[in-house]
Amino acid sequence: MGKKILFLYGPLNAGGAERVLLDFLKNLDRKKYNITLCQIVAGGVLANELPEDIQKISLWTNYSSYYRIAYRIAIWFGNDFLFKRVIKKKITTEFDITISFLEGMPLKIHTLMDTMSKKMTWVHVDLDNFRYTESNFFRKKEREAYMKMDEIICVSEDTKNAFLKRFLGIENTVSTIYNPIDILTIKKLAENEDRLLKDNVFKIVIVGRLTFQKKIERVVEVAAKFLNYNIPTKFIVVGDGELKKELHYLVKKFQVEHLVEFVGYQSNPYPYIKNSDLLLLTSAYEGFGLVLCEAMALGTPVISTKTAGPTEIIGANEFGLLCDHSIESIFEALKTMIESEELRNLYIQKGFERVKEYSLENALNQFDKVIDRIN
Repeated sequence: MGKKILFLYGPLNAGGAERVLLDFLKNLDRKKYNITLCQIVAGGVLANELPEDIQKISLWTNYSSYYRIAYRIAIWFGNDFLFKRVIKKKITTEFDITISFLEGMPLKIHTLMDTMSKKMTWVHVDLDNFRYTESNFFRKKEREAYMKMDEIICVSEDTKNAFLKRFLGIENTVSTIYNPIDILTIKKLAENEDRLLKDNVFKIVIVGRLTFQKKIERVVEVAAKFLNYNIPTKFIVVGDGELKKELHYLVKKFQVEHLVEFVGYQSNPYPYIKNSDLLLLTSAYEGFGLVLCEAMALGTPVISTKTAGPTEIIGANEFGLLCDHSIESIFEALKTMIESEELRNLYIQKGFERVKEYSLENALNQFDKVIDRIN
């Protein structure tokens, strides 16, 4: 029958953490594990990719008034009774292991469960420099939540170091499992279609949700610096999100409509990555930077701003180019890569080598070892 594992998450939107969760749910050994997924709020564009053999629970079907009231009472007054009522009603089975697969609300819900199961949680971002999760907890409850965990998994060593810097005193429960890259599947999906321009334009692809974290406005400002550049260039933005209107406004403001193309959310972004000349990541913060490894697997060289995960993946410009967060630094890195085919070819070969270290098999083996250790 295997160990009974409950994963806790929110809506399955098109982010890196959601794709990583799906990789685990699809590939964990069914002889070892009996898997249930509980979504705090159901749905998400990736929900239809959930394996049919896992059991599914949702605490709420949408962000209803009940959910909003429960959230506000918990945050404003530190009273979680409405959350606990729903959890008790919806989660009626005892599990061997419960895993909150994201910081913030999944962790909060995790600690409100009345259960004897072993407790694991995942950290996907630099929680020292970007404390976006604090608003989900009343006063110092976030630290208390992590103290209740039997194991805390970080997605990179830099993410782990940032976590330990912020939450001192729980080093013995923190380990690293790199986000898995299903190289064979990614390569297969990349061959499905090719909708990119066929002309001589140098194509720079950006893949990510249109949110504050991803700083897509930097792409628009950098594109403006290419207005008088002598090599035809196109920025292709794959993704959707709450900043869509603001970004379209910026494109018009900087008069770069012919340089920046928004293609929206794509359930299969890999043809865009494979058929581009370069992938650019402009995030303010990242715990890992899954899309960098995906690009490497597809033979597309990468540039990223210096944040926790990407810095660890790329190293000292060994497997791609790192740049500072200024528009000028991003522009200069792009120019360097565009103007040197030799450098791009070097990073293509280096990328193939690097991505092997983040194989799906390695991640699954590490997961098994952690489960054996805490159970």
